[in-house]
Amino acid sequence: RRRCYGYMLIFMTAPEALRLLQGEIVQVVGCTEPAAVAYAFRTLVRQLPAPPNPATFRAELRLSQDAFRNASTAVVPRLKIRGIRAAAAAGLASRANGFNVFADFDLRRARAFLKNPAWLKVVPTRRRGLFVHVQLPGLRTGITLAGRHDQIEKLVVFGEDRTPREKPLPRPPTLAEIFRLARARHPQLEALARDFLLRQVPAEKGHPLETQVARRVAGRMAGYSHPVMTLTGSGNQGIFIGLPLRRLYAEQGAAILPAVVFALLAQVHLSARHDRLSSKCGLATKAGPALAAGLAFARGAGPAEIRRLFRTVPARLAGLNCEGAEPACGRKARRAFRAVWPPAIPT
Repeated sequence: RRRCYGYMLIFMTAPEALRLLQGEIVQVVGCTEPAAVAYAFRTLVRQLPAPPNPATFRAELRLSQDAFRNASTAVVPRLKIRGIRAAAAAGLASRANGFNVFADFDLRRARAFLKNPAWLKVVPTRRRGLFVHVQLPGLRTGITLAGRHDQIEKLVVFGEDRTPREKPLPRPPTLAEIFRLARARHPQLEALARDFLLRQVPAEKGHPLETQVARRVAGRMAGYSHPVMTLTGSGNQGIFIGLPLRRLYAEQGAAILPAVVFALLAQVHLSARHDRLSSKCGLATKAGPALAAGLAFARGAGPAEIRRLFRTVPARLAGLNCEGAEPACGRKARRAFRAVWPPAIPT
């Protein structure tokens, strides 16, 4: 805290930043939009007195434009089938209790749901961002996810409101707060940053870093089953930030961790300024400038240069739009990587 003209300005504390990042970093198998669809179904059917019968189960699914686009185009891991029905079927067959629904599901049971062509009605809506709503017709039972991919806005079972009452995450940090937090070298924040790097999807030996990033992003869209550390709801953006900074961590050790903390918090900061899901590629609007900012911080850049990067990196990548969760995302990752790498960091 500091006093300014008689007012008390309250800065984000390290424990608040830690809780914020813990909520924004999640390990997930598969693309997060189909995972959100699967998570909604898995959460809802866990409330039912008996598992749904693949031959008689019926549901209606409403999706925002952005969630519909990405869930329609991504391949569901293990099923190796593209689309919303596959994601929903995997969710109904999942044994996972958290958001990582594709990590553990009954493959035979998921295929049984897919054999029934009439069980799911999918309705795209005009909403933007992340919105997923599942309704079981005639049962007064439904669930709504909105905002974050794992955020349950409403859960009603047989007319009873069972919405979880969770403490909201702290607000996103300002740029001034990001500088303060990264410079403070808080042990728990740096431990979280190290964990993010070391648990990120493994590198592929024999490929340069640029190709590793592109291949890991493309493979994830094609249904690879590698767990990925997602950041602000995006595994591709987590890969994009994580792999280059893990390379620097291997070379420089703990000295690079303040830059990792800076990049992670910058990603959260930028995600508050842009929609989490939109027609613009998040590598251009968020992950690219966040990684560039972390690298610049490591070489001593100040707020003016960071703000300039927040403008210039998206401008250089202005042509990157989101057409869905497709292998072509790997090419976009390669272009975004070239816009920010190699870093100019003193060793």
